[in-house]
Amino acid sequence: MNSKDIQEDIYTWACNKNFTAPYGVLSGEHTNKKGKKYLSVTFGYAKTLDASVEIYNRNFIVFKSSRAGTEVFNSYSELKLVLETLCPSI
Repeated sequence: MNSKDIQEDIYTWACNKNFTAPYGVLSGEHTNKKGKKYLSVTFGYAKTLDASVEIYNRNFIVFKSSRAGTEVFNSYSELKLVLETLCPSI
């Protein structure tokens, strides 16, 4: 699974989980201060969660959230386990 596939998978997952705030689910491509390009997905729930995933490559993924702080993952499978814990029980 390449970086673009991971981005699309996270985007689809977030849309299916109804992350809606503040602007819905956003995905894009960015460049950091060192000139390194990365893909991102940003999502959240109003007043309870803001989160973003920065995908530099399939072996270097940075997850930032208002609940968990910043974590670095070496594989997408590790990240998926953490993402599933974000969904509130309704």
